[in-house]
Amino acid sequence: MEVERKVVIVGGGTSGWMAAAALANVSKKIGLHITLIESNEIGTIGVGEGSTPYLKRFMSSLGFIESEWMLQCDASFKTGIYFENWNGDDSRYFHPFYTSLDVKPAEVFFHCANARRRGVGPNITGDDFFLSTYLAKHHLSPASSSCLPVEPEYGYHFDAAKLSIVLKNYALNKGVAHVIDNVTHVSTSSVGIDALQLGKGHQIEADFFVDASGFKALLIGEQLEIPFESFANELKNDAAVAVSTVRDPNKPLNSYTQSTALSAGWMWQIPLTSRTGNGYVYSSEHLSKSEAENELAAKLGVEPSQVEFKHINMKVGMRRKPWSKNVVAVGLAHSFVEPLEATALMITQWGIEAFIKVLVKGNENCDRANHVYNQQQTRLVLGVKEYIHAHYLTSQRADSAYWQQVTSEKQVEARLAAILACWRKGEDFDEILFRYDAELAYFSPSWYALFAGMDYRDCQLKIPHEQLPFSMIDQAKRYVEQAAKTYFKPCKLANGRG
Repeated sequence: MEVERKVVIVGGGTSGWMAAAALANVSKKIGLHITLIESNEIGTIGVGEGSTPYLKRFMSSLGFIESEWMLQCDASFKTGIYFENWNGDDSRYFHPFYTSLDVKPAEVFFHCANARRRGVGPNITGDDFFLSTYLAKHHLSPASSSCLPVEPEYGYHFDAAKLSIVLKNYALNKGVAHVIDNVTHVSTSSVGIDALQLGKGHQIEADFFVDASGFKALLIGEQLEIPFESFANELKNDAAVAVSTVRDPNKPLNSYTQSTALSAGWMWQIPLTSRTGNGYVYSSEHLSKSEAENELAAKLGVEPSQVEFKHINMKVGMRRKPWSKNVVAVGLAHSFVEPLEATALMITQWGIEAFIKVLVKGNENCDRANHVYNQQQTRLVLGVKEYIHAHYLTSQRADSAYWQQVTSEKQVEARLAAILACWRKGEDFDEILFRYDAELAYFSPSWYALFAGMDYRDCQLKIPHEQLPFSMIDQAKRYVEQAAKTYFKPCKLANGRG
């Protein structure tokens, strides 16, 4: 009989319970005994309440029924993100989730965007050429169709604390042992972590330890001393203030996240069925906590003294060796990139699933597997960081010291600098994206949506480029509109109301 391997997860929250649920789902198949240890003295940060489409795959893989878990988490659908005032001119554009239904109209958009950056034709954003943008504008549900030839891509908005509870209950029902206690001492050796001493006197040993202890990074950082690489040279925002506001039940529930640029960062607005989550991600070098509160309150039209603000300090960066010896770090213990594109859970999910794949193959003690895991995780985080950084570098704002600093190209990685230069010079953009494809976290539609949405270009550049007839552009827009009207219905809340 095969010996059961022991896995101990240190830390709860969304990351810890995601790891517990995913491991529990395969525990009988590959022989795992899983224990999760969390302290009742440590609260969760809960910055992100939005996801990419990867969360849909995760919940589905565990066997969750979408309508049921969404109801328990006050969740709503997310078709993408509106970016507003990032150029300081009140303009806005949409970052959609791309599907195969978008291929034909998106090609028209790509052609127009290439013409514009070469100095030919008007600025045309991608807003009218992607299905998810149309769904967002017209409050249509991405999950309302049962006869669609392909499944649309969409994410969710959700209450992070409630999602943790849903995953916790799933894991406990699958046999995960839950210990509420504090880790008081860690025994180490050449293999990594040997055992954890708990406050109530218990000692727990394991073959593998998953560090989900947040920014504290109790195992990967404090014990194994794997260094944390800061992204502060490129991403200046290091703080956030959050507040909830009441949702108007008489208004349609938006199916998109709103990101609005402010004086020293940007504000998020995330619609849940029960409330709206709001927050201001900013640079503490340029704004004090009280100034951030006042600016956020003014944008929301609330009295600062009448609401409860939650302040978060952010460590933006990563560890290049999230899997070191017998410790695998997930969530904030591994990395954090400011939540502009809601990628935190995606990175966490990827790390958990990649670790499980190694366990399934039975080569968890192979140095090669460890190296590949770290290499791929690092590539993903750096790819996300580059795309986030591009939001600032493409901005034309210069109305404050903050915007003058974050739009500077003094601190730009070579790959991102090459991508930016290629676009500005009117060179073959698809070729450079193809060249760097293995290193990028985002596909070409996202890069086109960003650069065209920001109207990023060299205004002096004039390169001949074929202009498409307006009839073809209108045809592409009508294609998207017809597809949306054919397959999708208005959004409904869990209680059936619109």
